[in-house]
Amino acid sequence: MYVDERTKTEIFFSFQDQIFPKHWYGGRINAEAEPLSRMERLRVINILNRAFEKYPDLVIRENLDRIYALKKMRFYGVPFGGTNVHNTLYICDDENNPFFTDKYIEGIFHHEFSSILKRTYSWFFNSGEWEAVNPPDFKYGNGGVDAIINGEASLKLNPDYYTQGFLTRYSQASLEEDVNVFAQNLFSGDTKFWAVVDQNTRIRRKSRLLIGFYQKIDPRFNENYFRHMADFIVKR
Repeated sequence: MYVDERTKTEIFFSFQDQIFPKHWYGGRINAEAEPLSRMERLRVINILNRAFEKYPDLVIRENLDRIYALKKMRFYGVPFGGTNVHNTLYICDDENNPFFTDKYIEGIFHHEFSSILKRTYSWFFNSGEWEAVNPPDFKYGNGGVDAIINGEASLKLNPDYYTQGFLTRYSQASLEEDVNVFAQNLFSGDTKFWAVVDQNTRIRRKSRLLIGFYQKIDPRFNENYFRHMADFIVKR
């Protein structure tokens, strides 16, 4: 186990007991996990340190107890890159899969941590306002799990969905996943994302709604903070 000095978050790389809720084992969910190799541990610590730097220490300390850094995990017979329960986050680093870049793994952190924050500060998030941005006849799908099972979980920005107010097809799986995808892009510091924000009305409205949510958690989370995220990290 490794403990982050700044945030006091516990990071586990191996395990002997069950790490998921009991009801996830067996049955339809049939949770499985494979521990991270020792060679990858320093890499994950560095990735998480960069992710932590993008939040005020207190936000992490009060809302995240532990992280399980795994090589692989499977639910419903299919691999998942990340998930979360209460104040615990699970994140994968499959060193044998070139898709698991540093950027992708950090994105999983922001994606999953946004779910924890949305649960904890639910009164700060207005679901009605968010859904009002979507086209009038739009209905979300059956959730992220269903999308993953059906191979519809790509997190790559997709211009086919911008005019409807979505960044990816996966965003349409549920309101939760829609928020998650916006969150990981807000924290990415990617100028391509901000170009999409500036060029698409619905994307811009959702971005501002989510920024407003984060700003209620900590006033430093304003639009300028997110737009200059890359510069901010360098200066820290």
